[in-house]
Amino acid sequence: MVKEILLTVKKQLRSKMAGDVIWTFVGQVLVLLAAFALNKVLSVRLDVDTFGEYNLIKRSVTVISFVMLAGTGIALPRYLAIYIGQNNLARAKAFVRAAILFVITATVVVCVVAISFKSKLYPLVTGRDDIALYIIAFAYSAVLTASTIVYVYFRGKNDFKRFSFSNVLIQLLLPVSALIIPGINPFNIFFLWTIITAAITIFFALGETIRGGLGCKEKVSKSDVKAGYKTVAKYALPRLWGDFFLFAFQAFPLVFISQNFDYKSVSYYSVGITIITLGTAFYSFLGYVLLPYVSKCLANGKINDAVRKVNIFTIIYVLSALALMAVFYFLTGFMIKLLFTDEYLAAEHITQIMILAILPQALYLLYRNPVDAISVFPFNTIILGVAFGGLVGAFYMVNTIEGLAWGYVAVSWLQGVLSCGVWNVLKKKIH
Repeated sequence: MVKEILLTVKKQLRSKMAGDVIWTFVGQVLVLLAAFALNKVLSVRLDVDTFGEYNLIKRSVTVISFVMLAGTGIALPRYLAIYIGQNNLARAKAFVRAAILFVITATVVVCVVAISFKSKLYPLVTGRDDIALYIIAFAYSAVLTASTIVYVYFRGKNDFKRFSFSNVLIQLLLPVSALIIPGINPFNIFFLWTIITAAITIFFALGETIRGGLGCKEKVSKSDVKAGYKTVAKYALPRLWGDFFLFAFQAFPLVFISQNFDYKSVSYYSVGITIITLGTAFYSFLGYVLLPYVSKCLANGKINDAVRKVNIFTIIYVLSALALMAVFYFLTGFMIKLLFTDEYLAAEHITQIMILAILPQALYLLYRNPVDAISVFPFNTIILGVAFGGLVGAFYMVNTIEGLAWGYVAVSWLQGVLSCGVWNVLKKKIH
């Protein structure tokens, strides 16, 4: 059994998928390093309370951005990979245009809601009544949405070099800008990042247009775009709530803590989230490759190959996550000093509790992409909805930061177990 697994792994290392994984892995490592350099710079340049406010806005922006994306971040790479695998470039081209129109529609709706209910959304988005900060938060969300469309387009096209490079370039500039910006505060930070992200997104979008995009010279009719719009709406809309739940899973705790505790507690909880992100980042990168890969296998009738790969990665994920949890647990204090400052050592205990969530979150990150590739039914949305509901319930049942940390861990395990169960049921059906 072990010999068979080793031979299979050796064979896969020589495949195109292995090259895509390597490019994505290198890119995600650089993104991860940039993210923690950014945390280090901001934890030094901002006081603990302001750093908590920054983290609240950052998480809110992420949620808003994915609502604007409206599930297209999954739909575009899936269908683009399928149509390219079928050599139907005209349909792929129409689908890209339809996806962009769909995102524009969703963004306009979000902006209308933001204007109409700004008085109620202030405490959720920025934590205080500040119209300028509120506007820049939504502006940055819209720019992030546009950059994500560019990322997932490259992902669906199987162009993982440009996918990684475009992402890395933006992420590397964020800590540099945070280091040199004068009069640093949340507004100045997000204003500068809006300009940087917009400029780089436009650069890559124009570059792809000049290069000929998908290489299809055939004109796309309005009926093809309309059909693509219906397809993306049917697939993406049920997953809109999934995207919302996924990022609300991290944003809600910070909003809840800011309303029921203080910004210092937000900062301490953010330390735990940051360490979890460090641990799970090495597992999320494979998903970038798995969604288009499994989608292409589905289109070409080779789904058994995809199932075999996922089974192998399951063993690797479980063993490595257990080892990583042990290392992180015993080095928590050192990591906090390295990534933040000594002021944040008060967060060591709750961070050690939250580290127990690495394994179930790793499994969720592994299974969510093949599940979305195989099934049009939004299983991940249901899983995330159940998990988010459990998180909200757990938070209202406790009144300490330590209790919130345990609630986060319990719900993470629920999420991982449900994902594993859904994948095992689906793979039996498609065999």
